[in-house]
Amino acid sequence: MTAGSTLLLLGGEEWRPGTEPADRWWLARAARPAVTVVTSAAGDQAERAVTWARRYFAGLGAAVDACHILTGADAADPARLQELEGAAALYLCGGDPALARSVLVGSPAGARLGARFRAGVPVAGSSAGAMVLADPCLLPAAGFATRPGLGLLPATVVVPHWGRATEPWRLAVARLTARHPCLCLDERTGVGWDGDAWRVLGAGGAVVIGPRGATPVGSGAALPRPGTMAPMTSPDPVEERRHE
Repeated sequence: MTAGSTLLLLGGEEWRPGTEPADRWWLARAARPAVTVVTSAAGDQAERAVTWARRYFAGLGAAVDACHILTGADAADPARLQELEGAAALYLCGGDPALARSVLVGSPAGARLGARFRAGVPVAGSSAGAMVLADPCLLPAAGFATRPGLGLLPATVVVPHWGRATEPWRLAVARLTARHPCLCLDERTGVGWDGDAWRVLGAGGAVVIGPRGATPVGSGAALPRPGTMAPMTSPDPVEERRHE
């Protein structure tokens, strides 16, 4: 883990009242108050997501730029890669994890995003954005299958919207925990990695579920680190995991 690396994972409903504590903590660790929103999960709602982000972050004193990586061509476009390179902080918005995964994992953009994280640029993801930042990445629309993610958080499945998870979601988590710990997050609630430890940020809570049971953690508390649940340290994890 590179000194100063920052990772924020939210359980969904980003950029709404109640998410300010997590976002203020995250923004304070950036070199300047500017956020680049990566819209890969948003699909045809990408512009709407950026508009929402601009309205929200203006209230926190931060500017917002868009990085629209919506296709494989976008993920290799030098202009999009330069947007990632110049970002002070990178935020992967919510939407469809399968969309985000299809264009980011194994791509030049995914590799660049991982490199910026290792260089100390704060990275955040909400809902689908948080899911694809982990490895494996959960794909609810594909029968809750898992596929390789970007791996900033390896060997852990991120499960958003936990406070209103339906029975299929809970059954999927019960099945998955035999192989991987699941980090289950309430909406408008995040967990932040500061380079040394995890902490729950926001009004809700988090639950770490593994083969030995569940550990609920409330807002402000430190999060236990089950198994290998720490951000990645390999030199180029995205390329190493380029497989289906």
